[in-house]
Amino acid sequence: MSIAENKAVIRRFVQEVLNEKNLAAIDTICPPDYVELDPLPGQGLGAEGLKQFFAGSFFPAFPDLEWVNEDMVAEGEYVMARSTWTGTHRGEFLGIPPTHRRVRVAAWTIDHVVEGKLVDSRIMVDALGLLQQLGALPAWPPPPKTFHSMVDEAYRAVPTIKSADLQRRLKKESDVMIINVRDAADVAQTGTIPGAVNISFGTLTYAADHEAPEDWRDPRLADHTRPIVTVCGLGPLGALGGRLLHDMGFTNVQILEGGVQAWIDAGLPVVEIHN
Repeated sequence: MSIAENKAVIRRFVQEVLNEKNLAAIDTICPPDYVELDPLPGQGLGAEGLKQFFAGSFFPAFPDLEWVNEDMVAEGEYVMARSTWTGTHRGEFLGIPPTHRRVRVAAWTIDHVVEGKLVDSRIMVDALGLLQQLGALPAWPPPPKTFHSMVDEAYRAVPTIKSADLQRRLKKESDVMIINVRDAADVAQTGTIPGAVNISFGTLTYAADHEAPEDWRDPRLADHTRPIVTVCGLGPLGALGGRLLHDMGFTNVQILEGGVQAWIDAGLPVVEIHN
């Protein structure tokens, strides 16, 4: 068969099988002993295995699949194509539950056509791009962080404590260190929790660093296992302070939910700055 005829076989497979979802067409395009040289996860042997993969996995996962051959070259019995497929993730795929995200994926194929039949094929897919688009892997480069995203990360990484629970804990544990991470001028306006110390967030970055010069460090933060609760006015900056200590190796850190304002709303007393 001519090169043009071999290309036509592959174009027919793309149109009838992939885009029209006509699995019966596989029986006329591929022989029963068709070979997938790089089988996809869960794909069985032969033309029947290919049909089962499409019917049981790929098509249900991306029911609106569209496959486009961007470039195609051929030599002898081999047809090479650079393609792009798009679809919406509506069903489980590769163990990933449906995300309903729209994906656009690059693929490269080397197809072997003998006497008008697609006898074997090798496919390479941009699996990294697919997994990133599905959210299974982080995108690269990662999106810029914002104040809110960093606060959300802090709350996921560091446990919180409510005002009433903190009050009860303070009565039982004398070594709990409460750190108000706001600037002194801000703390002066609202007061702070009795017994709390004021170490601003900026100062905390080096005061808790055990590798910083000794005269920069705060000796009250010498023990990484000391119980610490970080607070601010409403909570977010206290969360960042807690995450900072967590990332610096402190193992017993909590964030006060709602900050000093929640403490006040609970009817608990506040005092002037104590350093």
